[in-house]
Amino acid sequence: MSEKGRILADRYELKELIGQGGMADVYLAYDDILKREVAVKILRSSLTGDPIYITRFHREARAAAALCHRNIVEIYDVGEEDDLYYIVMEYVRGQTLKELINKRGALHYVEAVDIMKQVVSATALAHSMGIVHRDLKPQNILVTDSGIVKIADFGIASIQSLSQVTQTDTIMGSLHYLAPEIARGEKATPQSDIYALGVVFYELLRGDVPFNGESPVNIALKHMRDEIPSVREYNPAIPQSVENIIIKATAKNTNNRYQCADDMLDDLETCLERLDEPKLSFDQVNNDPTIIATDSQFFTKTASLDPEETKTEIEEIEPEEEKIKEPMDKKKRIAIGVAIGAVIVCLAIVAGFFLFGGNQDGTMMDLVGKTEKEAKALLIDKGYKVSDDVDYELSDKYEKGLVIATDPEAGHTINEGDTVTFTVSKGKYIVMKDYTGISYNSAYNELTKLGYKVRKYEKSDDDYKEGVVIGQSISEGEKQDPNEKGKVITLTVSKGVSITVPSLYGQDINAAKSTLESQGFTNVKLSVLPSPTDTATINSMSINTVVKQSVAPYTQVNSKGTEIILYYYDKKPTTTTPTTPTTPSHPTTPTTPTQPDLPENDDDDTTTTE
Repeated sequence: MSEKGRILADRYELKELIGQGGMADVYLAYDDILKREVAVKILRSSLTGDPIYITRFHREARAAAALCHRNIVEIYDVGEEDDLYYIVMEYVRGQTLKELINKRGALHYVEAVDIMKQVVSATALAHSMGIVHRDLKPQNILVTDSGIVKIADFGIASIQSLSQVTQTDTIMGSLHYLAPEIARGEKATPQSDIYALGVVFYELLRGDVPFNGESPVNIALKHMRDEIPSVREYNPAIPQSVENIIIKATAKNTNNRYQCADDMLDDLETCLERLDEPKLSFDQVNNDPTIIATDSQFFTKTASLDPEETKTEIEEIEPEEEKIKEPMDKKKRIAIGVAIGAVIVCLAIVAGFFLFGGNQDGTMMDLVGKTEKEAKALLIDKGYKVSDDVDYELSDKYEKGLVIATDPEAGHTINEGDTVTFTVSKGKYIVMKDYTGISYNSAYNELTKLGYKVRKYEKSDDDYKEGVVIGQSISEGEKQDPNEKGKVITLTVSKGVSITVPSLYGQDINAAKSTLESQGFTNVKLSVLPSPTDTATINSMSINTVVKQSVAPYTQVNSKGTEIILYYYDKKPTTTTPTTPTTPSHPTTPTTPTQPDLPENDDDDTTTTE
């Protein structure tokens, strides 16, 4: 039953169903509090009664929430409501990597390397935290409109410390990306993820998975026994250093495989600098037992409620030498024949080249950084053709109109009459800067000039004063297409601290000061009032108590640094009783006052009486 229109936790309104998986449905939703679109994953109602799946669902939330990486879908919230178990996560506007491959086919190896660096970097972080994804595939990798890659769906991730849940270790990953050891029923490890990453890399470069088959068993057996086909046979322009990463990541023997994702990432970072390295190979020793299995035996439905049904059932039998000898001899004869035939064909091609004269080989020149017009003129002058099919991409480095890549690349062999394809810059990315700590007005002005519609969300914050940006919906360093229409960014802005000033009248001055400071106020001052002169005030006044406060009681302030002055009297002045003048009963004639007699003093000195 669809949950469209439902509101969870009084804030998440489910808008539409955007995805379905074996465990959960995913809805586009709107967070009414933070005013943003989110994705909400809801556990299938048919599974809510199963404690195994509930445990697995909660494990997903804990696993994913612990991961903080720009290439991993962010988890915002987890909840339970009316028997609905849900996870609220970042809504990634874009498409899956699978959809991208279906639309474009094989990608240029430079683009494929960039995508894999992002994916492997995120995987390395997960592995460092003891988390194995177990279902890495293009369907679980999202590509934003700005080209950022994000891994999603850690729903079947295995936290190694939660052994009580992972004891059954059921096979959950998709067959086309399944590591040989998982097909044999062994426990998933970080190296199992690395194998899947190697297959994803192959698919990016080839446009298709390495192995297909009529049945699950057939596909699984190919992963266990067959080497991954060469991508350079499909596209010789792919450097050997790039193919070597696939070879090492998909090695059947885990001892030959990358021991950790960080090692794979190191090779991805440097592979375009070592283009002509020799092809990587391993000595293959096949000691695997013969496997006889039916489709139903090999894999069961991953959505089964009984964990025992999901176990791999592999029947091991002793090989019968007499039965397998003849087929093996036949295979060897066929292989030898094919090899001899291939040698003969190659010799014929070489002989024809020298006998009948082929075009003289040349070396592809370096045209990166030149204008499209300049590069085209240079190639035509050398007798080469230029494809009209030009790829235009955003660039980190080159301005609009400059060549950022050629096919074939500089240094590669090229014959007269061959066609060269350009990749030309359509401008530089906007690399999002960090706006936290600056005023909203400044950030707003700058972002609007870049073509963004700025949305403002205000919240109280203890560390930043009012009007300062404290968060942004597009992370620092993310690449943005300057030509994209309708670009939107949400800035979270501090409205300071919302604190109510208490009433302190009549309290001891020092106690009142301590009260304010205990509530977080940092700018409390004391001020002594001048002594009053009227008798009524003097008679009623108290000493060292709050008489007046500069900020009225119960006022809301937005800063703990708001100045608050407490006024008080420090002493009580003395008072004298005034003398009441005598009023005569009847008027008298005023007399002229006489000067008082002064004491005689011959020396004309003043005498003071003590």
